Amino acid sequence: MKKFLCLFSALTLSLTSCSSDDNGSEEGSAALLPTKITETVVENGKSGTLDYTLTYDGNKLKQISLSDASKSVYTYTGDLITKVEYFKSGVLQWTDVYAYEGTKLVSKITTDAFNTTSQEKLTFVYNANGTVNVNESEIINRQEIKYDTTTLYTFANGNIISTEFIDGVKEKITSTYDDKKSPFVNITGLKLLLDLDNEFDFYSANNALTSVTVTYNADGKAVQTASVDYKLKYNSSNFLSEIFAGDANDSFKVQITY
Repeated sequence: MKKFLCLFSALTLSLTSCSSDDNGSEEGSAALLPTKITETVVENGKSGTLDYTLTYDGNKLKQISLSDASKSVYTYTGDLITKVEYFKSGVLQWTDVYAYEGTKLVSKITTDAFNTTSQEKLTFVYNANGTVNVNESEIINRQEIKYDTTTLYTFANGNIISTEFIDGVKEKITSTYDDKKSPFVNITGLKLLLDLDNEFDFYSANNALTSVTVTYNADGKAVQTASVDYKLKYNSSNFLSEIFAGDANDSFKVQITY
């Protein structure tokens, strides 16, 4: 989902503001889990759809299977997600290994299945003001090379309210949220992964209503601003059931089934 939100932000500098409504569905459980997510993206009038099917062991996520023949397989240690394996057409592509101190995520190491001598690493630094820096590095033949690239997360009310990507130039995404439930709040251990997944915001307790992305040049001057307002629908348990933004030429829609 997240990569489509970023894509759509890049396609437009401003969208018409949209309000939230209710689709009147009948789900009533407070412990709902998403079982299918369908994303439909329209670019220049051409539409494409991708389906995600989620399976569980109780409230623990076992697998997310995509309609493009890829899948992610999740491994837990206790209630913590410690490994995610990504497959394409049944062939392992890469593995993410997560390490924690208590319940705080401290590192993620990604190993390419076809290049095991080089690994990508993210290190999480918890700042005194409550923000978190995610620093990038690379491990080559067991030697770690640290980069200047970092991501800074700022939180409020259980949500990620801003994300700053800093790599010479800077991009900052600022979001506002509703007071309804994220589709992922009942999945064991998923919130601890912060905002790492390319598709979904696993961390936030609620759902984004607006997103403003500002890009800065190397001198710190804002050079582009993109704003997106999301139209949301919910089921009768106040869980998100649909996201939409855009127009007939460029849009995205996300539908969630529980």
